[in-house]
Amino acid sequence: MKPALLLFTLLALAMPLRADDEKKHPIDQALDAAMERDSSTAGMVQAVSKANKDWDKEMNVLYQDLKKTMKPEEWAALVAAQKAWIVYRDAQTKSIVETYGHMEGTMWIPMSASAVMELTKDRALFLKSLQETISER
Repeated sequence: MKPALLLFTLLALAMPLRADDEKKHPIDQALDAAMERDSSTAGMVQAVSKANKDWDKEMNVLYQDLKKTMKPEEWAALVAAQKAWIVYRDAQTKSIVETYGHMEGTMWIPMSASAVMELTKDRALFLKSLQETISER
């Protein structure tokens, strides 16, 4: 697949239909809006970088909230898992940046930033699902 077509396809998949916006997390909605406002490479990287920071804040809020509701042994296990996840995230980020850095064309820059953001987003959503599971007790 040609790089330009690949980028267009990936961006199209990232931009949901308006009806789906209501189901999307506010961070994703803000990301979509920012990318619509500025679809330049720099604009996309800036939007994804902000979303990554927002997902990191969300993840940390959820992490601290879990501390309040988990049993001590659950919390200890989560702390160990979170520390291991941070090591994984850092190694994965290095791998993503190294791999995408060898691609030709500026379209890979926002794609790299997006792949890195997805790591934190996925962890935040996992912590949210864990929080929802615990609330079922």
